[in-house]
This record gives sequence, structure tokens and C-alpha cells, in this order.
Amino acid sequence: MFRAMLARLGEVFSRWAERWVPDPFVLAIVLTLITLAAGVGLAGSVEEVLRGWYGGFSSTPLLAFALQMCLILVTGQALASSPPVQKLVRVVARWPKRTPAAAGLVAVVACLTGLVQWGLGAVVAAFVVREIAESAAEDGRPMDVPVLGAAAYTGLAVWHGGLSGSAPLKAAESAQFTQGAGEAIPVGETLFSSLNLVVSGGLVLLLPILCIAMAPKEATVPEGRAADDDAVRPAGRSILAFVVGAAAVSVVAVSWLGGELAFDLSSVNLFFLALALAAHGSIPSFLSSVSDGARGAGAIIIQFPLYFGILGVMQASGMIERLSNAMVSLASSTTFPLLTFLSAGLVNFFVPSGGGQWALQSDVLLGSAEALGYDAGRTVMAFSFGDEWTNLLQPFWALPLLAITGLKAKQIAGYTAILAIGMGLYVGAVLLAFG
Repeated sequence: MFRAMLARLGEVFSRWAERWVPDPFVLAIVLTLITLAAGVGLAGSVEEVLRGWYGGFSSTPLLAFALQMCLILVTGQALASSPPVQKLVRVVARWPKRTPAAAGLVAVVACLTGLVQWGLGAVVAAFVVREIAESAAEDGRPMDVPVLGAAAYTGLAVWHGGLSGSAPLKAAESAQFTQGAGEAIPVGETLFSSLNLVVSGGLVLLLPILCIAMAPKEATVPEGRAADDDAVRPAGRSILAFVVGAAAVSVVAVSWLGGELAFDLSSVNLFFLALALAAHGSIPSFLSSVSDGARGAGAIIIQFPLYFGILGVMQASGMIERLSNAMVSLASSTTFPLLTFLSAGLVNFFVPSGGGQWALQSDVLLGSAEALGYDAGRTVMAFSFGDEWTNLLQPFWALPLLAITGLKAKQIAGYTAILAIGMGLYVGAVLLAFG
């Protein structure tokens, strides 16, 4: 009965989203206009707000951070499209024959790869969806591809608790990026904390179960797709590519273990770049895959400055500070992690950039945590959970997935809204009980 109710609710939300959810770029423009209007109302000065917008739009540290994020996406796609990973994708995609089993499988793949590296998680699960849909089309089997697309997006709902989580890695990188921190916060207190293990581990179980439960009973046979030229890689193997890539992977891994290299975004990017090169074993194949990833990142690249502009407006108008101060005035040491989670989720909907958002919110959050006697590492993770939570309502990071699967944001938004409700209830309960 619960499964039938959830499936019907998912279909209702999906129909609503198909009608009302705009294109991600249109959403970025609409959110910019809303934020500008709200900023002028709070600050009382058009000039001040416009200066804040341009300051965020052109911020050198934020644009540098955007490059780090694009590198994660591109190297993740390069690894996902390498011959060994693609071979595994084709094997896995042959397992499920019906929509519920396929949705659960895709969500497990998305969550596990998203914890390893969010760029990998954003792409591998999309490839699995495409292969499942193509197999169903060839066999004439019904398969609801939109719910599989929603399942593939769950990697972005767990990523901030994984090895490429930008706020924990930025907090560990230096106190310079993390305002309000007297010193860097090691990943042992954030990514490898018991709180993160409980939350992220629970989500790896919960999200696939929800995807299975909300799979529609009725589905149509997917349309077959034409041959994909982008999937064709230049032939040939190169011992140089494998040796250089494998050597760099080994050096980074040994340096991490020996404490000679910080576990931060730059070293994570280097590790996955080298791993992708070794996995391709061919320089032309690797470069072709990187080119595909760069094309897929194009829409994201052009939207990043718009969201940084929104961030600038929110800072210049005092919007973030007011939100955070209001939260702190209501908080106790028990409710503080939950309120941090909720505030991060709200801001993320307007500014889907975890690291950039953390750079501005960290001052108030860490200062408040200190005043309340709350642990700094757990504050970082409560923020991170909120940031990843509303990704399920914000289609910005779904752009690579949509490009690979041929779906539209409105087709998956109804299902991801159901996932967001379930995730919010679970994480909120954990933060209240154990945070």
C-alpha cells in the first residue's frame, strides 16, 4: 500500500513538474531577478546591490573554485567513459528487467560512485540509464526512463559526504578559505566522522529503496537511440598514458597516506585526472573523452557566474547574515545542527555551489557553533548535508545527466521532489538525535 501511494505521489509530482519546472538556465535568470529585487528591498540601495552582484560574478577566488568544480566533472566523465568502466556499465545494465529493479540499481550505482567522486557519480549512473533504456527498447520491454533519471541524480544527494565534498575539503585546505575558522579542520573530523558515516551510509540504503517504491506500475517501451558518435573513442593503446597515469595515482595515494600531501580539492582532482588517463590507456582516447566532458560542462560553466552573482547580492544586502543570525537566535546546542542543515539547504537552492556557499556562511556558522559549544567538524557536515539535500530540487547539477540520457529537467523533477522529502526527514531526524 505504501509503495502504491508513493508511486502515485511521484506521478502527480512528475506531471506537475513537467508543466511548471523551467529550463535550468531560465531558472538561474529567474532566481537572479528575485534575489536582486529582495536585495534592493533589504539594502535600500540599487547601486550597492548591483556592485555586490558584479563582485560575485567576477570574484577571482570563486571563479578559481568554479574551475576546480569543472575539473571534477570533466575528470569524472573521463573516468566514466574509459573502456574498463564502460564495460562494467554494459554488464550492470543487463541485470534489471523491470523499472523498480532498474531504479534501485541505478540509485545504488549513483550513490556509491557519487561518494567516490561527484563528477563520476553524475555521469556513470547516467550511462547505466542510457544502456538500460536501449536494452529495453531492443527487447520491447516497458521501462520508465524518467524515474531512472531521478535515481541517477541521487549521487548528487550524497556527494558532500564523499571524497570530493567541497566544504569539508576546503575547510581542511586552509583557514583562509573557511572564514571564522582559527585553523584548518581535518577530514577526520568531517568526512570520516561517525556522524557522516551514519548519515551517508543511511542515505545509500534509503534513496534506492525510495526509488524502487516510487517506480510507476505502468511504463512504455523506450524509443531506441541513434548511434552515439561521442561514444566512439580513438583506437589504440599507449604504454606512456598508462605508465604516467598509474605513476601519478601511486604518488598521490602514497603522499596522502604519508601525510605529505593535503587531502584537498586540488589533490583529489590530480588523483582522478591521473586515474582516468591510466584507465583509458590512450592519450587520444583520454583527450576525446575530456572534450566530451567539457562540452557537457558548457551549460554549467555559463551558469556558475550567475549563481556567484546571486551569492554577491546575498552578501552585499546582508541576506545571508540575517538568515544565519535568525537561525542562531533560535538555536540551542541540540537544534543547531538541524537549523544549519535547513539554512544550507535554503541557500543552496539559490546558489548551488557548496564551496562558494561555505566560504560565506562559514563565518557565522562556526562562530555560532563555538558560542553554543558545538563541534566545528560536525557543523561543516550539517552544512554539507543541507547543501546536497536541495540538489534534488535544483536541476543545475543534473545537466550532464540530462545530456547523456536525453531527458529534460521537468521529467525527473517530480520524482526527485519525493526523494528530497524522504531525505530531509531522515537527515533531520539523525541530526536531532545524534548531531
